[in-house]
Amino acid sequence: MVSLFPEPKYINETGGYTKSFNRLCLLNNLKKLDFERLKKITELRFWNYNDIAENISDTEKTGSLTITLIDSLENLETGTKTSGTALNPPDNTEELYKAQGYGLEINSEKIFLRFENYAGFIYGLTSLKQLLIEEKSVYKLPICTIKDYPSVPARAVAPTFSWYAGYGRIGFDSQLWGYDEWAEFLNICVDNKINQFNMVMYGYWPFELKHYEETTFRNIPLKIWNAENSKWLTIHYTHPNLEDPYLARFIELAHLLEVKLFAYVGLNSYNGGYTIKHPEARPKAPKTGEFLNDFDSLCLSHPGTVDYILAGMSEITRLGFDGFTLEESEEGFWYCECDACKETWYKGAASPGEAKHRANIWLLNKIYETVRKINPNTVIGIRAFRQPPLEKDPAFLKECVDSMPKDIMLFWAPALYVPETEFPKWCNAFGRDRIWARDTESNSITSTMGRLYRTFESNMIRYKDETNVQVIERDIEQHIGSVKMGVHGINGYIFEWFGLFMHLFAHGNYGWGSIMEQEDFFRRVCWHNFGKELGEKILYVMQNIITIHESQIPLYTTPFPFQKNKMTNADIPAIKAARANHPKILAMIEEIRTAVQNSKRLKSWLPHFDRLKNAERRNAVIYELVLASLRYEDEKDPKKKDPILDEILELNEQDFAIAKEMFFDINPVGETGVKSCMFPYHEMKRLIYNIRHPDTPDNDIICSGIEALGWLWL
Repeated sequence: MVSLFPEPKYINETGGYTKSFNRLCLLNNLKKLDFERLKKITELRFWNYNDIAENISDTEKTGSLTITLIDSLENLETGTKTSGTALNPPDNTEELYKAQGYGLEINSEKIFLRFENYAGFIYGLTSLKQLLIEEKSVYKLPICTIKDYPSVPARAVAPTFSWYAGYGRIGFDSQLWGYDEWAEFLNICVDNKINQFNMVMYGYWPFELKHYEETTFRNIPLKIWNAENSKWLTIHYTHPNLEDPYLARFIELAHLLEVKLFAYVGLNSYNGGYTIKHPEARPKAPKTGEFLNDFDSLCLSHPGTVDYILAGMSEITRLGFDGFTLEESEEGFWYCECDACKETWYKGAASPGEAKHRANIWLLNKIYETVRKINPNTVIGIRAFRQPPLEKDPAFLKECVDSMPKDIMLFWAPALYVPETEFPKWCNAFGRDRIWARDTESNSITSTMGRLYRTFESNMIRYKDETNVQVIERDIEQHIGSVKMGVHGINGYIFEWFGLFMHLFAHGNYGWGSIMEQEDFFRRVCWHNFGKELGEKILYVMQNIITIHESQIPLYTTPFPFQKNKMTNADIPAIKAARANHPKILAMIEEIRTAVQNSKRLKSWLPHFDRLKNAERRNAVIYELVLASLRYEDEKDPKKKDPILDEILELNEQDFAIAKEMFFDINPVGETGVKSCMFPYHEMKRLIYNIRHPDTPDNDIICSGIEALGWLWL
């Protein structure tokens, strides 16, 4: 059985294999496309097969297998529909087939690859690469014919270029990459037939912005752990794209591979470091006596703020981004109460939220006009209208539609926490062609958890009791629903890459149009990418790691909305079972690490399993921390309770020590005036200090990530 992901629409396997080969010969039978460009793309597509990439020519040589390139899809016979799980688009099959489809005919002596456009060529060649079978330094391919095309035009992932930089952290994972790491990630995404990046840029800008240099990601002070001397060192960190600019080169590479790059930025939130450096420009919060996030956005009535926002959007357009994903602030329950904003936005508004909505729509239209003057082809999209009530009145949706240009797209549409009827309601209101994404954020939820691991329902204790339900299973359900509805696109979050690659596999497969049963997919895609034996081990590890976030112990009272279940005595059997299984999982991770390290094809996956090893080592400590905290809750004698706090503090140190081995951004960030750190270590110490010193409490809360503040309604 041919193994191919994303799952193709039609395939006909006849049995047998091609002759053995160690080089490829491209034969030019083109009428309209540029052969030299196709040849260059071919060399790039074999990024992880250097021996083939270095032996691609347009003349037949000894050991060659020829690929005849035909830029026409006329008269292509279809194969048999694959296993009943490849979903056709509702009404634009022919359009998608010509725009991005391909036909691949593999015979014993030669190959024919048919396509109408460069995208179809790329996807056909990518499928051919995936079918390679290596035997003793030569290759063969299964004899088959394939007709394939996607079910939605846009299949995006959202990686992070910077994420709350300066507001809640400095950076981790892809936020620390240079050109080479981004190029490898791009290639892996194209292997999964992804064709759009919604690149997150929150916080200090990772590019130069003339006249607003203070808002860029340069020379930011940071304390890092110096293991050699067991002490903290202060450094000044600059984003890699400012240290050695590569963004233009990366955009060029992405475009060559038919991948569009969108800037995922705030509509009026976390736009550069402006509110950090100019706190006087923040909105004026109501005097409620309660904490409000007043630093994520700008007062639109303050002199210069609108000019600054438009300058940032203009520069992003000039950098060459193909579009924008503009996200509304998640602070949806209040709005600026300065006199000018009251005069401008509050008149006739029934609530502060309605005033904010009016201001945001006005700003959206200003951005639209500004960007389109620079590049009329730039796509403008928004992530908006997400605050409660989650079920929207059709009249409200109609007002939103009427208040925006008709070619502004939606990069969020509902799925979770609402009835199934809500998504069709949005599709009907805005039009299916304007829906480019839904609520597929499970990877982003994991990225809030301080480098711990979470992908599946099975990674949590009492998943069904969690208020935040975002796991990979829910993402897949939404992708299938999007394809069935016939919307324009899907978006899957990849806020964190290392150790969380199953999300990319799912976004690629189900965005292309598969409706394969989930367990079948998880198993087969692991076999496909890592081989059957190793793939089985990897899937076992990924599904059987049990992660408890440190905030889930009862004494940790600071809200963390992304994994809220507090551990109780009823959970002790599950915790002890996870503890008992820990040695097996850790041993399997070591076996996986050894296997990928010794494989020339799989070596690039090693950082994923280094990350999983670190997380699982921390899990073992956290299990003990949770059990100690439950003993603390049960103990009634104050003299016996206090030593348990010492035990918890020591386990907290052990957990943090393992984190320090791998991660450098592990201390609170507080330039906004509110401290934030994704590692609960610091807040745990504060809370225990306050238990012991109620008369002199430390009230300087260290929240577990700025992104958590907008989700406290969960």
